[in-house]
Amino acid sequence: MKKLNNSQVNSLYQFTQSHFVEHYDVQTELVNHLANDIEEVWLKEPDLPFEKAKQRSFEKFGVFGFMDIVEQRKKAMNKLYIKHLL
Repeated sequence: MKKLNNSQVNSLYQFTQSHFVEHYDVQTELVNHLANDIEEVWLKEPDLPFEKAKQRSFEKFGVFGFMDIVEQRKKAMNKLYIKHLL
């Protein structure tokens, strides 16, 4: 089974940053999800290059990419902040 190396994982962090994911905890969740999906893609197509596997995994997030996940996280954090303020 083909695994991601450190430079590929770092590339995924840069990829999430380039798609406007600012918070490290959200980046880490997304990188973990992408890494697992890329390795799953490699199970079916072991000769597929990393960049193409990354794009296939990213396409599964839909038209808005990571923005839906970032918005959900913001809503959850706002709810938590309001709860703490009250």
